[in-house]
Amino acid sequence: MIFKQIVMFCIGVTTFAQTYETGKLIDSVLVSDKTNETFAMYLPKSFNPGLESPVVFIFDPGAEGQRGIQPFIEASETYGYILVCSNNTRNGPYDRNFDITNRLFEFMLGNFKIKQNEVYLSGFSGGSRLASAIAVLTNQVAGVIGCGAGFSQESSHVPSTENFAYVGVCGNKDMNYQEMIRAKGYLKHLNFTNTLITYDGNHSWPPADQVLKAFDWLEIQAHLQRIKKKEAPEIYKSYQKVYDIALEAQKEGKLIIAVENYERALTTYNSFYKLDSIVNTLKAIHKSKVYKKLLKSVSKAFEKEVILTKKFTTRLFEDYKNPDKIDLSWWEKELGELEKLDEKEDPQTKEMLERLRFQIFAVAYSMSNPNLYQSNKKQKELADKIRKLIYH
Repeated sequence: MIFKQIVMFCIGVTTFAQTYETGKLIDSVLVSDKTNETFAMYLPKSFNPGLESPVVFIFDPGAEGQRGIQPFIEASETYGYILVCSNNTRNGPYDRNFDITNRLFEFMLGNFKIKQNEVYLSGFSGGSRLASAIAVLTNQVAGVIGCGAGFSQESSHVPSTENFAYVGVCGNKDMNYQEMIRAKGYLKHLNFTNTLITYDGNHSWPPADQVLKAFDWLEIQAHLQRIKKKEAPEIYKSYQKVYDIALEAQKEGKLIIAVENYERALTTYNSFYKLDSIVNTLKAIHKSKVYKKLLKSVSKAFEKEVILTKKFTTRLFEDYKNPDKIDLSWWEKELGELEKLDEKEDPQTKEMLERLRFQIFAVAYSMSNPNLYQSNKKQKELADKIRKLIYH
């Protein structure tokens, strides 16, 4: 059984933990001399090696631990999380990543005092899929923050009846934006505790303020079952934060963001407060011509995105199989057509095109990853040419 070590909580070795400086990003902690595996770590300034601490295991798709930890530092200082990000897990076979993660869990749980009910997982892109897979297979974590991607294609890795909470975080120009919306709908259908946080951004690690929003929500979920309204002024503070974001977005005409946050406020805090005003606000937005027109524009852009993604990825794989016969003039012409389309004023189309370009770029980039493709020299050269044409 994988991840057996995740049950080994609260056996931390205080003297080991005391050797690391707090409030500093440590880029390379050795897991084992046998494997030469390392991880990046951040201990919040409030860290006390003698007390149990919550922990966040983070997975970067390129095995860059420092890059993975940076967006989480503000949340670490706010809530006292230990941050851990492997320098070895990367996009590639799950079994390999599971083995590496097992050793990382064993190291952390054997050398630090960890709160049993406050272990969180997060990742970006392929790292997000890995995080959710681990959460499903162990069902022993409090929550997952999936950034820029949903779930693995393995059915056994997809959430269903597990007990953890799930937060999706995704930019509106991210190539996986549609996927994250579908994931939210799937989890909602299962009555799975989840929410989706979107923002103005592309396919990259989310900014620190968006990560903090995700942990604000997770912290509320951790308290909902045991804290009464009169005992929890922090609940109102958290509610007000979400409500203010929704209100500001509505004033700025960003109705998708406004609805997203109003709905999150409604589903998260309805057991604490009477939220009839939010219910009425949502009804008004849903009935408005502006919002209906916006939804039609979004739907049209989504449909176009599916068609164009299939068109370009199909052609890319065809050229990949026969790199000697590639016709770059086709790519120049078709990418030029995208630029003409981008000149339209419709912001939904512009966001869609940004997602599409990065999707093609990402597929071409992955062709140079030996863990995913056994590409020869000409195939790598082809992928490089396509990438340069996309972002010339």
